[in-house]
Amino acid sequence: MMKKIVVLFIILISMVGLTACGVLVQDEIEKLHDDIAADNIQYVNISGNARSILIRQSENEYFEIHNGDLNTEHTYEVQCNENGGILDINIMMDNAIYDNDVLGSVIIDIPQKELEKIEVTGDFSHVSLYTINSDVLIHANDTFVYLDIEVDNLEHNITLGGSESNTFRGVSVYLDKFPDNVRMELNLMQGGKINDPQNILKEDSLESGSGQPVISINNTKEINIYGKE
Repeated sequence: MMKKIVVLFIILISMVGLTACGVLVQDEIEKLHDDIAADNIQYVNISGNARSILIRQSENEYFEIHNGDLNTEHTYEVQCNENGGILDINIMMDNAIYDNDVLGSVIIDIPQKELEKIEVTGDFSHVSLYTINSDVLIHANDTFVYLDIEVDNLEHNITLGGSESNTFRGVSVYLDKFPDNVRMELNLMQGGKINDPQNILKEDSLESGSGQPVISINNTKEINIYGKE
């Protein structure tokens, strides 16, 4: 029991740190790329090798990319290309393969627009996702994923696409309240475990109301489920 409390405390400290980085960036407005008008963009692909990225819904009509990294020695190069309604965002961090220091995130603000899909395909160590207006697909590459979900505002599917050969290191799901309109499908790798201290799940799944949208988590070593109620 004590071990679970310590693990939860560490995760919560990490989440608070990422949120604090978001506030810091808003104050300093340190941008890694010029704002990108939403226009006809319907599909977004995010790739790169930054140690941590945070994806959240903005309050305007532009894609914005900020530097929320508290380690000022970390440097990034961001390239964005739009073609036929597809926006490719590539975020490269210098010497990322030799540096696992995670003190903040590159923050990607998604505009207030209905998008078809946001796909995350990069070699990111940590991916944090807040509720946004589109389907989301995150591919596994030994990544730890944080999902911070506002249940009443979740209208789109979130899919974590791991496989037997390419798994997620871990996934933590934070629900602002116990949902009545969300289905959760969990698929652990062999020997994986689910931590559900508040007994939110029933038989390692969650289905209530209409069963839509769906949060699907495939092939991960560990899943943590928390409700904020």
